[in-house]
Amino acid sequence: MDASEIPPTDIVFECPKCGKSLSIEPRGAGLVIRCTQCGEPVTVPIPEGMEIEDVDATQEELATQLQRVRRSLEAAQARIAELEGEVESLRQYRAAALAQDENRAAAVTAFRMDVVHALKEQESALAHLREAAALSADFAAPAAPQPPVGEP
Repeated sequence: MDASEIPPTDIVFECPKCGKSLSIEPRGAGLVIRCTQCGEPVTVPIPEGMEIEDVDATQEELATQLQRVRRSLEAAQARIAELEGEVESLRQYRAAALAQDENRAAAVTAFRMDVVHALKEQESALAHLREAAALSADFAAPAAPQPPVGEP
């Protein structure tokens, strides 16, 4: 807003931090606002001859504000209920996922035990095959020729 757009009833003051010219309607007197340029908190001055009570809202304005606040509160409560439902849904999903992970872990453990048992059985069978091969080699080996009886 430039100076020509500022209503004559507004309070015009400068930010003590950056010097930015600020304006606010009279109801802002005494409030702490943030400077639009530097973001620092600034207390709106109360003009000379003005009392805070002079800027109090009328009963109608307060009733309107109260209605707006109630609508906002109802909307916020509805959103809270919606989010609580989502949180509960996520908790159930997480519990199911953890249970599924536990089942998978148990299945993996059982599978590993089966593999270890199968490997031991395979080692035992291989040892038996080696033993059988050694025995059959002893039986299948041709006997060394014996010199005929009576020859030196």
